[in-house]
Amino acid sequence: DPEDEEWIPNMMRRNKTGKGRPLTYIKGPDVMSKSLRTRQRYAQSWKNQTNLCQFGFMQGTKRTRSASVESESDSCCGAASVKSEPDSRAISVESESDSCAISDEGTPDNEEGEGHESEDSEQLDGEGAEGLDEEVAGTTPATVEAELEAWEEELEGIKNDLRKHSKMFSLSQINQLLILSNFATLRLKGLSWIKASEDIAKQWHEGNGSWFARCVRSLACHYQVFEQLPRENRGGVKNAHSWLSDENVKKSAREYLLSLPSGKVTPRALRDQVNSVIFPELGITPKKPLHEKTARRWLIKLGWRHSTIRKGIYMDGHKCLDVINYRREVFLPAMAAYEARMVHYEGPDLERIEPVLQDSEKEIIPNFHDESVFHHNDMSRSAWLQRDEHPLHKKGRGRAIHVSDFINPESGRLIICDRDGTITRDACKIIYPGANGDQWWDCNQLLVQMKDAIAILEAAHPGKQALYIFDQSSAHASLPPDALKAFEMNKSDGGKQRVQHDTVIPQSNPFAEFRGQAQKMTLPNGQPKGLQRVLGERGFNVSGLKAKCSPVCPFESQNCCMAWLLSQQDDFINQPSMLETLLKASGHECIFLPKFHCELNPIEMYWGWCKYRYREEGKKTFQDAKNAAIKYLNACPLDVIRRFINRSWRFMSAYRLGLTGKAADWVVQKQKQHRQVSQRAMMAINAVLN
Repeated sequence: DPEDEEWIPNMMRRNKTGKGRPLTYIKGPDVMSKSLRTRQRYAQSWKNQTNLCQFGFMQGTKRTRSASVESESDSCCGAASVKSEPDSRAISVESESDSCAISDEGTPDNEEGEGHESEDSEQLDGEGAEGLDEEVAGTTPATVEAELEAWEEELEGIKNDLRKHSKMFSLSQINQLLILSNFATLRLKGLSWIKASEDIAKQWHEGNGSWFARCVRSLACHYQVFEQLPRENRGGVKNAHSWLSDENVKKSAREYLLSLPSGKVTPRALRDQVNSVIFPELGITPKKPLHEKTARRWLIKLGWRHSTIRKGIYMDGHKCLDVINYRREVFLPAMAAYEARMVHYEGPDLERIEPVLQDSEKEIIPNFHDESVFHHNDMSRSAWLQRDEHPLHKKGRGRAIHVSDFINPESGRLIICDRDGTITRDACKIIYPGANGDQWWDCNQLLVQMKDAIAILEAAHPGKQALYIFDQSSAHASLPPDALKAFEMNKSDGGKQRVQHDTVIPQSNPFAEFRGQAQKMTLPNGQPKGLQRVLGERGFNVSGLKAKCSPVCPFESQNCCMAWLLSQQDDFINQPSMLETLLKASGHECIFLPKFHCELNPIEMYWGWCKYRYREEGKKTFQDAKNAAIKYLNACPLDVIRRFINRSWRFMSAYRLGLTGKAADWVVQKQKQHRQVSQRAMMAINAVLN
């Protein structure tokens, strides 16, 4: 009968009636909750494990406990020990659940279970927390002294990092170093690993701090072994992948942005370009298209900033081709020749160094000229205010005080003083233009000032030659009334046109037979000649050529009209201004600064020094403003003016060496007490560039 089970053997009957397989298995590191066979396999595996001495850990004392296997009842001990061969290391395993001790053979020994539990408890109680600490730290009492010496060295290194390199660490790394410093200090004072970590956890953690204490011990072990902090794995946003890291994407985006007109760059335009053009061309298929907010961050990384457009923006023309050519080919070589005949003031004490002159040479005194305007209502642009406090200023800038002055390294301002130091003669000219005021500054007033300045310099420095340095303003380049101007001439002779002075046909004339011949610009009856006659006398055939283009000549025109053709002649191009003619006739030299190069004129720094103090002065009336302007114009010390002039010489030296922009500004700041850029500064620049 299949239902009759009496024929089944006893062993098979017991297996059939026994417990079935468990529905769930315990997972995790709780070894002693595993089955007996699993525990035996674990015990066998522990025999082949090596120690951690080869990884930098120190070997501790061997805790020998009798190996026993207790019954799997509720009275099992909470700590189990595994005993291997005599030469192998004893390993103890703690478990919160019910656990039993495994013998070497894997057989239970219920007779000695309770006895061993009491012995183990007494052994743990006798050793106390200190013995457990030494086991956790992996040290023995014999090696505690060596460990403390190591912690002394580590503590010095931690303090040195916090003192010298704190700006290089993040906030979390600084906190880790502070915790290590506290941990090392507590260890040196005799506290155990666990006690030191718990004390730190009480200070740094709001809870009971057991988990934080374990983290402190782990950090201390890592720092002891590797002598550095653990690698930071956080910061996903900072370390996240960005398509802008691709050089091809970055290059294409930058080229597109540079191709847009100034002021037309927007995050939306960059987003559309990247999604519709750049990504398809590079074969990139992102999971999501580029968002406008991401495009905004890309713009910031590429160097663009959302800025407010202001009026009166200074347009830098240092890179204009005509400015570069004038600075490199005309101004710098001429200033180098003049500088060799000037007195130098070198070093921190501005020591006077005389020039080496030839027999026929005279010492040159440079005089830098410029004009500036002081306004009545010019006030300080910054102030200490309380919250919600706003000072009331007048809307307008007030009446103007126009100042035209010179500075030089010999006397500061171009003046003559008596024995008491009182100014007797001054080349400075001050006017008060505006409504119901003086006439605005023009070339005629400048010429009058120059005649007075020449007389003052010759009286103050007899036997010396002056070099007057001006910027390229329209007043300084004014031509005389009879100057040669082709576009003010008629096609035919006579009529309503200005009489111009006679000239000499230049050597650059394309027709050699006419070169060097004198040419009158008027007829025998006194009427002015026209364009057609003047060009014919120079050998040009102008038949069929119109007189002038309307409204103006094309930008890149060549021989488009008679006026343009005559204006390109050297005698029409190279005409001295009235200012230059006056100075040459007086036996002095004159040179004009390159355009957009205010750093080469030290009087600009002098204006800033005076205006800074002028704005701080209280000025209730316009007379108070006049007095304040004169007061601070005379207050600038001589050594300060000499340092301003040396700074301009350093800029000239940097431009001669081929430096421009930020590189030139850097070497000028680097060599504050010299007139020229040193070889050391150039080597530093080359090291950065290379």
